[in-house]
Amino acid sequence: MGPVEVLRGGRQMLVPGRTAIVVLTGLLLSPDRVVPVDTLIEWRWGTGLPAHPLAALHSGIARLRRLLGDDLVETVPLGYRLRAEGAQLDMLRFRELVSAATVAAATGAAQDAAAFLGQAVGLWRGTPLSNVDSPALMREAAPGLTEQYLRAVAQRAALCLRLGLHETVVQELSVIVRHYPFHERLVGQLLIALMRGDRQADALAAYDRLRRELAGELGIDPSPALRTLQAKILSADPGWDVSAPHEQPDWLTRF
Repeated sequence: MGPVEVLRGGRQMLVPGRTAIVVLTGLLLSPDRVVPVDTLIEWRWGTGLPAHPLAALHSGIARLRRLLGDDLVETVPLGYRLRAEGAQLDMLRFRELVSAATVAAATGAAQDAAAFLGQAVGLWRGTPLSNVDSPALMREAAPGLTEQYLRAVAQRAALCLRLGLHETVVQELSVIVRHYPFHERLVGQLLIALMRGDRQADALAAYDRLRRELAGELGIDPSPALRTLQAKILSADPGWDVSAPHEQPDWLTRF
């Protein structure tokens, strides 16, 4: 959930070579599923194939097995498969926690759901795959990983707002929206949290930053929902503090 790392007993292990780390990443992204040899070769070399790509791949697999152990990287017809479970792989643990949060929220345990999502978001350590030298993997996998992260962040923020934890939302989203300034749901949630903390000037400043960045980078205005929030901020609308989802005004339910 950031740079790809291998830990053993809490100590970071060196992944030996570019081929090993690209292959490891590809297998980690598809745990317990067969990844074809041709796919691994494409992820590693693209069109710049070495003279003997299959032999080079086998060499990388051998180095990876020396690091992980023979029992984790399995040879199967036409490819390889990584054996992993939630306790071994952050990505699986992240998904388990998000699923637990979904169940908790559905049963009315909003506080538990927020806690599960807090643990899930806490597994992230920066830009996904940032140390993996594979344009194909960055193109195919990184955007989806980032979207899973941002969805969990937004779900947690929505729960925290329902629970009255607006200061928690401000602390967390003030950092995150600097990295993802065009994620309008997160910006909207930050505005709501600031207003619930009686910080009208800060809310207006956060909106103005988004407006200027959207205009400068994309040549567009904020969404109608965010423009409505700005109007409510300017008019100091009294409806900010309603936490029950079924009682919230329409202009809040979108966030």
